Amino acid sequence: MSVLGLGTVKLGRNVGVKYPTGADGRPVPLPSDEQAVAVLSAAVDLGVTLIDTAPAYGKSESRLGELMTENRWFGGRDRWVVCTKAGEEFDSERAMSRFDFSAEGVTASVERSLRRLRIDTIDVVLLHSDGRDEWILRESGGVDALERLCLRGLVRAIGISVKSPAGWRAANQRLASTKAGAVMVEFDPALDEHRALAAESWALGLGVLVKKGLASGHAPNPAASIRGIVAEEHVSSLIVGTTNAQHLVLNAKSAAGRRGRKRGGGGGS
Repeated sequence: MSVLGLGTVKLGRNVGVKYPTGADGRPVPLPSDEQAVAVLSAAVDLGVTLIDTAPAYGKSESRLGELMTENRWFGGRDRWVVCTKAGEEFDSERAMSRFDFSAEGVTASVERSLRRLRIDTIDVVLLHSDGRDEWILRESGGVDALERLCLRGLVRAIGISVKSPAGWRAANQRLASTKAGAVMVEFDPALDEHRALAAESWALGLGVLVKKGLASGHAPNPAASIRGIVAEEHVSSLIVGTTNAQHLVLNAKSAAGRRGRKRGGGGGS
């Protein structure tokens, strides 16, 4: 996967998020199809292959499925690593999320995502934690459901988007035996604990995907933040969301010099 991934929360949701608002204090409108296509086209030109979405991102999955299909996946489905999530679904009418990490709920969520994205297989599915990282990993049945979906050929790699270092540590333990796994984390290169956990994930063969690297659009120096994160040898990819093609170009320039990696360095595949 590419070292820079394209996040798509802004493609489908503009309420209940921490991103900056417009000059009038109201949520920034969702991008038009034309704007979205411009960003996706720029991603192709820049060599971005990882695209990240989720049921919690409102209309993101459905819009991606429609736009990608209409544009023949901008060069083919095989060039993309598609990552989505399960366990959280955003209710646009009530502007709130619903959570279900049961085996039945996770299975239904992935099958729904396949229909929305209009694809036969999802490359990566992560459990979208609500903060109960350790319980979700050990007791909810969600990981077991994802493993069964892998056996059915509907998912290629599994993991979790965690909320805490303790959850990250638990994810390393639970996912160590998976055939292909990943963790999505908030990562600060200045913290020894984060760097140690990333090295542990990598040694176990787990991909390390970094979220919120630009502080949800509030980073004082985005270019420096990107450079600092992608310079870490145990980070697989940094997910950055944007609806502006030029911003994606600038982000890619900041990440230049690091080749993307397929996975961690241990026993995963």
